[in-house]
Amino acid sequence: MPEHHNTRLAGHGLQSEGRPFEWGEYSRNWVRVYGSSRTGAGLCECGSTSEILESDAARQRWHAAHKEQMRNG
Repeated sequence: MPEHHNTRLAGHGLQSEGRPFEWGEYSRNWVRVYGSSRTGAGLCECGSTSEILESDAARQRWHAAHKEQMRNG
């Protein structure tokens, strides 16, 4: 049976499970992208944002790397 590792890190949750966000020019903050487009940034609870990525899975991979970087200082 595969071994499971706890990947949680306090203050570093991926918002909306990796769904895309874009910068709202009028709202001056990140807004969730709805519809058929999967392109957008990933947002971490700590305020970090990914570059614009093409899929939820790519944003989830970015977040895993981000958390690892935070763990390692």
